[in-house]
Amino acid sequence: MTRRPATDRPLFRPAGILADRIGTAVRHRTADSRLGRAMGTGEVIYLVAPAGHPNYGDELIARTWLRHLARVRPNATVVLDCHSPGTATTLLRDAHPNMLVVDTLWQLTNHAAGAEPQAPWGWVASAALDTGLAPRVTAGVDLLHSATTIHLLGGGYLNTVWPHHVSLFVAAAAVARRSGARLAATGQGLVPALQGRAWAALTESFAAFDIVDVRDSASSEVLDGAVAARHSGDDAWLALHRPRPPLYRETVPPAEHGVVLCLQSDLTEKFAGPRSTGVEALADFVRTTLDAWDVPGSAVTVIEGIPGHDNEVPFLLGPRLTGATVLNFRDVWLGGLPAGHRHTWISTRFHPHLMAAAAGDPGVAVVAMPGYYSTKHRSLIDAGSDWSVVDSGMSVPDRPSGHGFDAIARERAVSAKLATAVEIYPVPPVLAHRI
Repeated sequence: MTRRPATDRPLFRPAGILADRIGTAVRHRTADSRLGRAMGTGEVIYLVAPAGHPNYGDELIARTWLRHLARVRPNATVVLDCHSPGTATTLLRDAHPNMLVVDTLWQLTNHAAGAEPQAPWGWVASAALDTGLAPRVTAGVDLLHSATTIHLLGGGYLNTVWPHHVSLFVAAAAVARRSGARLAATGQGLVPALQGRAWAALTESFAAFDIVDVRDSASSEVLDGAVAARHSGDDAWLALHRPRPPLYRETVPPAEHGVVLCLQSDLTEKFAGPRSTGVEALADFVRTTLDAWDVPGSAVTVIEGIPGHDNEVPFLLGPRLTGATVLNFRDVWLGGLPAGHRHTWISTRFHPHLMAAAAGDPGVAVVAMPGYYSTKHRSLIDAGSDWSVVDSGMSVPDRPSGHGFDAIARERAVSAKLATAVEIYPVPPVLAHRI
């Protein structure tokens, strides 16, 4: 009997190996096809966002855009440049199949804020073009220059509260001018607006953008005459187009006609009440309001938008919240907001206002920081929210009985944001079902 040498190929191939090779070949042909290119093959989409703090609104916006790109650009490489890439990776790891999280632009921006405080954007733009200025981030800068689209996601991080963030936009514009990348900024909240050299640097950088989109009329007004901007609302509205869990909790909070609290301690220094200011005034206001509405502690649900920051006021309320349900940030992120059950909200946070009102809940929006949060909350009133807005703790509001956004206002807001998304990431008719 003649034995086949061990080095000879087998007379047949196992079915699994053959199937794998066929599948690989098909994937390669699909990727190289017109369809594959339409789905993002060869694209590098570079997103810039303040993700990873964590902050419910910022994380929601980042996840929303990543999930949208997973539908319309599943084959693209998607880079998320944020200030806290480790936390962002754990929070967003399932949002897009080809996601890479870095902190290149944020490293440069935060460094320059301390090293070049008068005009940090000039150094950041130079460092984004010349790797010799910041050699530790050379690989990240190379990745930035490979981008086919650079997209600065929305939020309220570009204003006088955080003026150094103008460097992100100036650097993105400098890179796009050199590389030819498509450049977009969406859902930006610019009020209170930058002034002087910072404002001039920002508006000059906006000249390089293909799309500049703001989330409120005040931001649109400050750009009037300087930049052609569109106004399609906050980026979180896109989360309500083809919504995926966990947006809202399925389980109803234990009490009927209950109250949901989302109360921050950061940026509250100017909130005033009859006897105090800051977090103490905010706690006094909430205590007095719950008493006036005759709401027992057992009918209250407390949620966190930012871990830690949203615990201080409930802590000060102490025994007044005995029996309350507490949902920390992790509970909200993994299980959704307790909205859509007709409970009344008292929220200083903007995105819980947006999402709870969109689910049909009534509420009171408390302006923790005049000039900043007043613009944010009133932008939702302008869009159709029937929530009450309270600017101080001097008086107790009536308990609202509305329905948040009605169906028409909600659909109008979602459609406006979707139209912006489609303009940035167009989809051919054959893939229209993926929008």
